[in-house]
Formats: sequence, C-alpha cells, structure tokens
Amino acid sequence: RHSHRIEAQADLIMSLVDATRDITLMELQSRLVEQGHRFGIGTLWRFFDRRGVTWKKRPRTQASRIVRTS
Repeated sequence: RHSHRIEAQADLIMSLVDATRDITLMELQSRLVEQGHRFGIGTLWRFFDRRGVTWKKRPRTQASRIVRTS
C-alpha cells in the first residue's frame, strides 16, 4: 500500500534531494515541514525504498593518528 499523500509530493521531495545531494532524512523532514508537509522518517524511508534510492550516511570519525612503532 502506497501513501497517496507522500506520493503526491514526489516531485517536491525529489527536487529537494537533487538540490542537496547529502541531505539526511531528518533534514529532509524539516524542509518538508517548512513547506507545510509532515511525514515521518519511516514514511520517507519507504518512499525512497520504493524508488530504489539509497545513500549511506556515516558520522564523521576522527582522523587516524600515525604513531611511530619503532
């Protein structure tokens, strides 16, 4: 079952993603609220899953330190 409400906003959602390629789901959710649309993270996740859109997000890690071993 597809949500007709989110599918009606597909062009808006995809344009936001295209404009900011490294946007997170939470950032996307906030931008949609600014436009007057409320969708849960799970709803957004399923929306992208139906389209085969995936991207990995990892928190930044500290740079590795090179330590002399000898």
